Amino acid sequence: MEEKSVPRVDLILALSESLDLISPAIVGHHIRVAFLSLNIALMLNMQKDDMKNLIYSALLHDVGALSLKDRLDVLEFDLKDPHLHSLVGHSLLKMYQPFDEISNIVRCHHVSWNNINKFNEKNIDVPISSQVIHLADRIDVLMDWKRDFPNQMDCIMKQITKEKGKKFNPDIVDAFSEISRSKLMWQNLNSNNTLTLFNAILDDDLLDIDEMINISKIFEKVIDFRSRFTATHSSGVAHVACKLAEISGMSENQIKMMRIAGNLHDLGKLMVPKKILEKPTGLSKKEFDIVKNHVYYTYSILKKIRGIGEIYEWAGLHHERLNGKGYPFNKTDKELSFGSRIMAVADIFTAISEDRPYREGMKKERALFVLEDMARRNEIDKNIVSMLRTDYSEINEGRMSVQKEIVNQFKGFWDEINLNHQSI
Repeated sequence: MEEKSVPRVDLILALSESLDLISPAIVGHHIRVAFLSLNIALMLNMQKDDMKNLIYSALLHDVGALSLKDRLDVLEFDLKDPHLHSLVGHSLLKMYQPFDEISNIVRCHHVSWNNINKFNEKNIDVPISSQVIHLADRIDVLMDWKRDFPNQMDCIMKQITKEKGKKFNPDIVDAFSEISRSKLMWQNLNSNNTLTLFNAILDDDLLDIDEMINISKIFEKVIDFRSRFTATHSSGVAHVACKLAEISGMSENQIKMMRIAGNLHDLGKLMVPKKILEKPTGLSKKEFDIVKNHVYYTYSILKKIRGIGEIYEWAGLHHERLNGKGYPFNKTDKELSFGSRIMAVADIFTAISEDRPYREGMKKERALFVLEDMARRNEIDKNIVSMLRTDYSEINEGRMSVQKEIVNQFKGFWDEINLNHQSI
């Protein structure tokens, strides 16, 4: 991965796609809302920088809906509690300073037109971009995407127009009414032209590796904060993988790449239901098969990011085994890079060593026995396990320190959300 080599839109699109893994009912929701929002923005003659932030915000607007129930709830046209997931999204996105404006757009994307003054009185600005996303989001909810698009518009426009000046900004309703007559827009929505339109506005926006790390931290939280059972896992894996990479002599740039891979290695777990993640007993074969699919999604989603280099392999192959008995691709030792081998050891070590609500983590000798036994069976790299044994204390103490900090962040995160939610 070279300096300033990753298009921000590729990363956001990949992460947006991962958010839609939670349920088949919401596949494509973010990208459709972003496309509709951009077409409305073009009709409103918004400035290019404002359209950039609008697209990013629309692609991530439901980032705070962390559970299946949360995501399905937002598919109701009249939401019972429209602001909780918006507040969660705001808190996640503001962790990355360049996303300050985007985080505020997401926070306000369910504020009704007739409630804007109430938010302004609390010193919360409701941007025009939030109002655009609000309408586009509700239109997507109303659409039956299995039917012909234009033929539904009369019914949808009646419902939208009924809420004009109440739920929705009248000017934005008028702008959508105008573009909804375009057959080309509906055709483009169901084709690769969607991405072409995004790229025309966003493709010059490139990330360097440090910016990649900061954005990956947001999604580390999205992945892990869904459940108290997994709240610290990715941070632990990232720390252990980086330490092993450092000990093995990898370059500074490769170590940073390893951190990104560690933060995102369980990205595909967003498709695993929370009830499976939190099941205190053994999984059934069907449940385990669902869990196993997560690495395929991590691999395939991250692979789409231009300029990401080996990160997608390191992250997506962490359940492969040297003897060819891993998953999802049954790769063998000749096909597994050193970085992928490090990630496999880091993931196993962290999983067996960290405390979970239903069991304590393994102590030193037991954890090393498990790893060395796997190395003897040619499942994981014996040289990497040997490095871990040699530097066990430093690596494990660092892991525990990082994960302890994340536990405090987890508590503080939800305390802040609950306080802000009560004030709305």
